[in-house]
Amino acid sequence: MGYDLRMAISEQASADLPVPTAPPPPCGVDDPRIHTFGLLLEAHAQLTRQLDADLQDSDGISLQTFEVLLRISRSEWGRMTMSELATGVSLTTGGVTRLADRLEKDGLVQRVSCPTDRRVVHLALTDQGRATLTAALEHHLDSLERRVAARISPRDTAVLNRVLDELRRPQD
Repeated sequence: MGYDLRMAISEQASADLPVPTAPPPPCGVDDPRIHTFGLLLEAHAQLTRQLDADLQDSDGISLQTFEVLLRISRSEWGRMTMSELATGVSLTTGGVTRLADRLEKDGLVQRVSCPTDRRVVHLALTDQGRATLTAALEHHLDSLERRVAARISPRDTAVLNRVLDELRRPQD
């Protein structure tokens, strides 16, 4: 029944204020290349989090540890230098060194001096590192099946493999 003074003041105040508008987006934000790259980054981030959590739950290791163990096991002679590892993973040489220190402390890798160049040190898997990788590999394959392969057709997987292979190659 009665007139609400607070409502009247609020209506008057809002009538005097300019209506806020968002500035126009910067030129190019709607470019399909931005969208595609954003999808790639988002998919990578989501899958990395999920696969890391799966490995932590099943084997007590991170996805990063798994990747290093896998890369070393697949390398020629079963060993890699820190710089070779840094090239293949998303870490600096210093980051790989810190990770190697931790993996060596955990008994998963060992440092092996190069017989022809004492300045070069390789990382090689220990027996415990091989056993950890073998156990984790089974669980990781299950996770990859559930989180990736089951969601993409074999035809799309082949296309994705070709595209990602091309993108990982250095461009001149």
